[in-house]
Amino acid sequence: MFRKLILFKLIILLLITMPMGGSGKIHASPANPYEEVDEIREEIEGYEETIELLSQDIESRLARLDELDQELADIERDLDETEADLIRSQEKLDEATDRFGGRVRSSYMKGGSSYLETLLEADNLGDLIIRFAYINRIADRDAELISAIREEQENTEAQRIAIIEQRENIEDRQFQLVAERRNLEEQREALSVLLAASQEDLEEALRQISQTETNPSYGVVLDNHPNARPQHGLSQANLVYEYEVEGRSTRYLALFSRLPNKVGPIRSAREHSIMLAWENNVNLVTAGGRRANMRRINDWGVSYTNALADAGFYRDNARRAPHNLYTNLSNLNRGTSSPGTILRPRHISREGSPGSSVSVQYSDNYRVAYQYDSEQEAYRRTINGNAHRDATGEPILARNIIFQYVDHPTDWRGRTDPQVVGSGRIDYYVLGQHFTGRWQKDSRDGVTRFYYEDGQEIERIYGQTWIQIARPR
Repeated sequence: MFRKLILFKLIILLLITMPMGGSGKIHASPANPYEEVDEIREEIEGYEETIELLSQDIESRLARLDELDQELADIERDLDETEADLIRSQEKLDEATDRFGGRVRSSYMKGGSSYLETLLEADNLGDLIIRFAYINRIADRDAELISAIREEQENTEAQRIAIIEQRENIEDRQFQLVAERRNLEEQREALSVLLAASQEDLEEALRQISQTETNPSYGVVLDNHPNARPQHGLSQANLVYEYEVEGRSTRYLALFSRLPNKVGPIRSAREHSIMLAWENNVNLVTAGGRRANMRRINDWGVSYTNALADAGFYRDNARRAPHNLYTNLSNLNRGTSSPGTILRPRHISREGSPGSSVSVQYSDNYRVAYQYDSEQEAYRRTINGNAHRDATGEPILARNIIFQYVDHPTDWRGRTDPQVVGSGRIDYYVLGQHFTGRWQKDSRDGVTRFYYEDGQEIERIYGQTWIQIARPR
């Protein structure tokens, strides 16, 4: 039993000390990231199977402990009965000994005479024969009594030995019980360590795979006025929407799961940016907005932070207002979305037409273009022919580009309102290829879905995505 326990503990120790996902074993950035993903999945499956076996073993050991408790109770009861039998046997032995002594004294030790004296006192031969026969009968009876006494003594001694053995067995079982309980506690602790380690290493492994994305927690409206460029934090966004505002200028709604220590400049909300943040389940951050849009945020229950009224925002004096409002997202503590991880593919499952470059002209003096870089497997973004970089100097590299064509009605004040609810055409650019398809958003809080022409939903590959909301061509 103890050998099995020791072996089991050695297995636990081996499992705990084995290299896991985050310890360097599987994160050497293989040429094919899918191989790394497969290794992680196989490793996690192995840990899950081991954890299941450990759980089953602990349950069986707990059941065995219950059985031992019952056996101990039965042995204690048997011991009590055996000790009572021993007491009764001793009482019988004492009683038989007393009876034998009494008979000896009364039958053949009258007046202190011996067997020989009894024979010598015979008056004649007949009396001698009678005396001899009497003494023989007494001797036979004495022999039977002595034999019975000896047998009783042997049985008593055997019972004593049995009691001693039973007591030793109880002591051994009690020691075994204590040892098993201790081992179970240690195994439970080891199991907890294994579970925690596997979960932590899985999360670490997924973070280190470039094909994974964590659900964004913030959606920040960023200024795109020439005086606002270059923006801070833009290269670290998961997904960026670009859309028109008044005067054919544009702004960005940037979604973040990684939290840069400087993001901005931040500008006001629009109805469509509110809906896009809502469908992505992020905390929307804007520099206020028109009264109607602030009511929409409140009425729709959108998670919101007003940069004009929150202490977590500041003005950068190196720029002029209103193009100088910033925040440190890592300290803001307003994010509300789930921290779940999404594993995105590296490749697409179909072949499109050549799509190494694309551009969109939002106004006479503002043109956005993308050029595919085969080494980076991404599109380099330019604005008016110049490389688009954020304030850190990082180039903007888009892995997915979706041109979402929507109607752009204008109100009486000339304010543009892109219609992001409904459906329409798209152009999708990825890995140097071009696909056409459709978009659909059924309600204000519904999720926008993108489809190929055949109706299959598009699954974006890993990396930054840009959605250019543009007028129909």
